[in-house]
Amino acid sequence: LMYRAANLVSDVQSYFGAFFVRRSTGAGQFKPMLKHTQIARFAVILLFFTACDALRTQHLRTEVIELGEYKIRAEIASTPRERERGLMYRTSIGEEEGMLFVFPKASPQAFWMKNTLIPLDVGYFDEQGFLIEYFTMTPDDGVRTYPSSEPALYALEMKAGWYAKRGLRKYTKLVFPRSLEGL
Repeated sequence: LMYRAANLVSDVQSYFGAFFVRRSTGAGQFKPMLKHTQIARFAVILLFFTACDALRTQHLRTEVIELGEYKIRAEIASTPRERERGLMYRTSIGEEEGMLFVFPKASPQAFWMKNTLIPLDVGYFDEQGFLIEYFTMTPDDGVRTYPSSEPALYALEMKAGWYAKRGLRKYTKLVFPRSLEGL
């Protein structure tokens, strides 16, 4: 961390030198406007806020959806950025809560557990909302991927073991209150 902070200070000084240095009254001499310790503090604060942004949970719209006879309060991830972030950095998820990923078109999908802290199930669904298959995923920082065996338009992440506990099988129907489209 100190190495990164030192490099950041150096970069800040080289890129923004005009802001941190002013000409003195002497011939060709420069006088620093900020001391190195002040620049280092600024760099550490900048790194702290960058890290906080990475840990921040995204707030998505929610819909109550149904899978078979079960009602689920699902966050809807329909843009590339929302889908990419998914449930990263979450420390818990409710028993009947999940995230529904809506893709622009049905195609082979694959999920991984990069920066995901809790075990999850992912179910893949076709264009009509029928369950293709599901996998139980464990946190491994993205080492393993969980690909769909058929093109999927939707993926639903739930707490690990959720699908098996309810005995859900292929062709179980996913129902939305309104049309959902991915971007």
